Amino acid sequence: MLDRDALLFSPTRDGVPSSDDNFYASDIVAAQEAMDAEAAEVLPFQFNQCTYDLGYIRQPLYACLTCLNNRAVCAACSIACHGEHELVELFNRRHFRCDCGTEAMGAGSCCSISPRDDAPANVENRYDANFEGRFCFCGRPYDPHTETDSMYQCLTCEDWIHHACLFGQHSDDNASPLGEDDFDMVICERCVKGNPGVRKIVERYAGREDSGVMIIGKDDQVLGKAVLPPDEDEETEGAKAEQVGETEGEKAGETELEKSAEAKPKLEDPAEDGPTGEAKRKAEEGEDEPAAKKVKTDASAPTLPPLGLSASNLSAASSSSPEPSTSAIPSTSSQPTSASVSAAPSSPTKVCRAPPVLPPGESPLAMLEKEGGRANIYLEEGWMMRWCRCSQVAAGLPLTGFGLHKCLPLFFDFPYMLEEEEQYEPPEDPDAHKSTFDLGMEHLLNRMPRAQALDSVRAFTGLSDRLKTYLRPLAEGDTTITKELIEKFFDEERERRQASQQ
Repeated sequence: MLDRDALLFSPTRDGVPSSDDNFYASDIVAAQEAMDAEAAEVLPFQFNQCTYDLGYIRQPLYACLTCLNNRAVCAACSIACHGEHELVELFNRRHFRCDCGTEAMGAGSCCSISPRDDAPANVENRYDANFEGRFCFCGRPYDPHTETDSMYQCLTCEDWIHHACLFGQHSDDNASPLGEDDFDMVICERCVKGNPGVRKIVERYAGREDSGVMIIGKDDQVLGKAVLPPDEDEETEGAKAEQVGETEGEKAGETELEKSAEAKPKLEDPAEDGPTGEAKRKAEEGEDEPAAKKVKTDASAPTLPPLGLSASNLSAASSSSPEPSTSAIPSTSSQPTSASVSAAPSSPTKVCRAPPVLPPGESPLAMLEKEGGRANIYLEEGWMMRWCRCSQVAAGLPLTGFGLHKCLPLFFDFPYMLEEEEQYEPPEDPDAHKSTFDLGMEHLLNRMPRAQALDSVRAFTGLSDRLKTYLRPLAEGDTTITKELIEKFFDEERERRQASQQ
């Protein structure tokens, strides 16, 4: 009996044993069942709705190497429109609009599941080497059948990085200073060095004691690991921090709202103000963030916004404010999950709780780079709640340096660092669990008149019974079923049908 891998990945035609092989009928049935199971696992969703009209959202993408210009399409179009093309699965990407049916994929490009052809190119989409099938610092193509190393998606650029390219050892070697379960997200070295906004945020935390923003120092020493109090695990501490945070947040929120009720008009519903709105993104998954929206701010004197304003509704709140102000800054509703998190509330504060500013070039990250180390950042679980969210400048302190006592504006361009992003998930396919045979029969019978459908079922049942009767003695006699024997059966069937019609 052939095993599942032999059936799916054999050198014969599509995993089905070739006519030159000796095999049992059960092998063919098993091969079909294996392929049905594989299809249900890979394609558990419906593919009759293109996401183009949803605009720029975070969604699963598939780069098409067959069409021009290495563009990408949504999950539905990857099946309905590009099913015969060479595709590369990119997984989730933020702020991306489906390219199917746009002029960016070449003249005459059309989407078969929506009335769209040669639409204008999506100018806000961001492309990189992943869209050409190359990943990581090393630029290697990804082959799911041969790749054995673990890969991690960078929080910022969303490229996929090999474990070996991060730590210098294969993930199976168990020799890395950090294991897969020791960190939640990674920010790759290219983003740390090439993105000034990201650099400004992480440098103050990276490698600092108990920050939870880790780097790998000299001799594979892990710097910045969060420390839990003795006799308390992370879950217990996180529950305590959450309870305390909720109580303090409610009190602070009531106070600030009372102070600002007379001075400021009531904010409108952010879901109605925003250009896309929460209703539009309701189908997206909480694992990933809404599309990042850049917000311009004014340097006027800041005032504390009402609590509960989220990063995803930042632009909406800004537009509804009576005058420009740097106070329209996001806060998150999530709560800390570790001891070091409890010092960094999710609501805007006046007190800066970030690690003290060090002289230029003396931060652990800068020292690591001087020593030639890898500047990759590893974020421990609960990292979103570890950032300081102070939004006002303390009296007498200048607006210079690392945004002294004014940390939250640093996240204007990176709202996904403050709260989980929403992600579009294709609708589930209710027929995904059904076999190809069942789907074929349903498709056929549902389109036939009832009387004709019943006749077809009876005819199929009769043919199946006669074939079993024909093959049973051959199987009992251990006779190999050949092409000639099958042709002989259908010749006899043809003669029987002709005789009955006379």
